[in-house]
Amino acid sequence: MTEQSPYTAAGFTPSEEEVQLLLAWFAEYDAHVEHGRVAEMADMALFPLVVMTNDSAGECVTQEWDRATFVQAMGMAVGDGDPATPKLENHRRPVFLGPDLAVVVTDTTMTLGDQAQHMRYVDVMAKTGGRWRFKSMVQAGWGDMLRDQLGA
Repeated sequence: MTEQSPYTAAGFTPSEEEVQLLLAWFAEYDAHVEHGRVAEMADMALFPLVVMTNDSAGECVTQEWDRATFVQAMGMAVGDGDPATPKLENHRRPVFLGPDLAVVVTDTTMTLGDQAQHMRYVDVMAKTGGRWRFKSMVQAGWGDMLRDQLGA
C-alpha cells in the first residue's frame, strides 16, 4: 500500500501548532471586527471572495466579491467599533483538508444589550505566501439583504 499524500483529507492530521496558528489568525480577524477595522479585515481575504447564503425563499444566493464589495458589505455589518456594535463570542472548529487548506465552522453568539442571537457559519481557508486567508464565507439567511443592498 502506498503512503497517502499529506494533501488529502484522509491522510492529514494537523499538529497542535498548526491548529493554534489558524485559530490565532481568527483571533486577529476578530480584533479587527470588534474595532470596525474593515480595511484590515479585507487584508486577510483572498480575493475574489466567494460568498454563499440563501434567501427567504430557500434559494441559494452566491456572489463573488472583490475588495471594494467586501469593504462595503462588512462596513455595513460591523460598523466602526461603536459601543452600540454587538459583541461576538465565537467557538471555532477547524477541519484541515491538508496543511494549507481548511474549513472552519464557527458558532457565534451575538449580544447587544440583553438580546442574544446565535449564528453558525463556515469559512474556507487557504494559505498563500505562508499566511492563512479566507477564500469563501458561507452562512444561511443573508440572501435577501445581498440582493437588496449588493445587487446579487
